[in-house]
Amino acid sequence: MSKKVHSLINEAVNNMTVDTGNDVNIKKNSNFIEELMSVIISKNDKYEIVKKYSGKKSDRIKLSAANESLIDSYITKCQTEDSFLDVDFMRLMKEIIEDKDENFRYFNSDINLVFKDKKTGTYYYLEVKYNDDYDIKKYEDINRSFIKKSAYLINELNITSIEQFKPILFFFNNKRLKGNFYIPESTHIYRGKRFFDEFLDIDYNEVIKYKDSIIV
Repeated sequence: MSKKVHSLINEAVNNMTVDTGNDVNIKKNSNFIEELMSVIISKNDKYEIVKKYSGKKSDRIKLSAANESLIDSYITKCQTEDSFLDVDFMRLMKEIIEDKDENFRYFNSDINLVFKDKKTGTYYYLEVKYNDDYDIKKYEDINRSFIKKSAYLINELNITSIEQFKPILFFFNNKRLKGNFYIPESTHIYRGKRFFDEFLDIDYNEVIKYKDSIIV
């Protein structure tokens, strides 16, 4: 077992215990997974956590009326029409980036993790879930909220092109329990091992093995 994996998981457990003042059940705890991913990415020299936006709970965020309408129309289209997600989602992102409307609406929402690739300057927004075992209504709400928070970050980070920003819906569990009708699986949904292989320098299976061996 890698000492690095051991150290990262223990740090995440300690952070959660300090923050809550209680012992933490880490087996299927999305808050713990969020903390773990934050610790892992913060220790990777390739990336920089954008602290201003990461780990925000019930934060007040703004969204233009035009972008809110765009997103709601996109969700409805995905539910009622045949959709080519890879094309349609990128078109939506481009329209959000190009939006100039300053008529803002405000709502409260959590933002899990925003980090930046130090070499390329690309920003990544990671929405962290343990797995995708949600009912249909909850699943719709998760995807709608994910896109709206992406739009908020695009505005806040002054993103001017698709290449500068990549929102990722991340499921820690490898299992694909249901298909996603709103977000393209091939480009913006990452499950477990795939994210670790493409972004990180530690082994996903080692993380799973050590995490599951801990009794907190």
